[in-house]
Amino acid sequence: MKTRQAIEEFLNSRLSSNLSSQTIQWYRQRLEKFDHFCPKLPERPGPIEAFLTPIGGSPETRDAYFRVLRALFRFISSRHDSPNPMLRVLHPRCPRKIMATLDAAQVMRLLLSARDLRDRTLLTLLIDTGMRTGEAASLRKQDINTNTVQVRGKCGEREIPISEETGRLLTNLSKSSKDCYIFQGHKGPLTRHGIYQIVRRCMTDAAIPGPKLGAHRIRHAFGKGYLVSGGDLRSLQQIMGHANITTTEKYTALSLADITDKHRKFTLLRAAQAAAQGILIEQDAVLEAEEILRNSGGK
Repeated sequence: MKTRQAIEEFLNSRLSSNLSSQTIQWYRQRLEKFDHFCPKLPERPGPIEAFLTPIGGSPETRDAYFRVLRALFRFISSRHDSPNPMLRVLHPRCPRKIMATLDAAQVMRLLLSARDLRDRTLLTLLIDTGMRTGEAASLRKQDINTNTVQVRGKCGEREIPISEETGRLLTNLSKSSKDCYIFQGHKGPLTRHGIYQIVRRCMTDAAIPGPKLGAHRIRHAFGKGYLVSGGDLRSLQQIMGHANITTTEKYTALSLADITDKHRKFTLLRAAQAAAQGILIEQDAVLEAEEILRNSGGK
């Protein structure tokens, strides 16, 4: 089978499953490179490994190509009842990395970096909800409710809560919008890329260090902060629009600052010191009582 034919069958199946256009494009960009490398669909793992080996960039990049190929061959194997060579290709190692987020001081500097009402509203909305850039770009006037906004994301529509300040800013900004979309640029509604450029510029102005400078870093900060402050996984999953709870669980990984703070509060040494302080207080009370008795002559 020609690789091109296999790719088109695979993408058509994904289109019929109502996957988003962004996801389809993500698949296509990676599979086209595989088509150039292997015009005929491999039946053995060797050509696949030869394709994966020279892929540059981060370990996450090679892992992404592996996952795309695994999905392609799993589909073709099931559809045509053929062997699946990906079963014999080892998954590339992808070392765990600390998720880039924002601390409270950085969030405040970010808000102060906004140059106008639009940027201030956009940043406030992203910080308050952790929504995706595409969801913010597609936000319309009729999507704003008293305490919630309705968004259209990768997993369909959902309603998420917003704070009073966010609602007030959205309402004020909507009054100046030229059409039904809330966030406008010079040439019409902002795109995902336009929102990325605004957030990146504001992060640079706020002296937030890179390399991750974009709305997804705010999304990560929201997810981690929600759990650290006492929120639960299920409600966070609904707010962030994750199809699978395992995606939400990645926010349970705490930063070094979080771990240090929790260690400071809950270390056994701190408990021992508190107990020792209690003993010293009791001893001081006894000594004080004895001193009073001595001064009163034992009366």
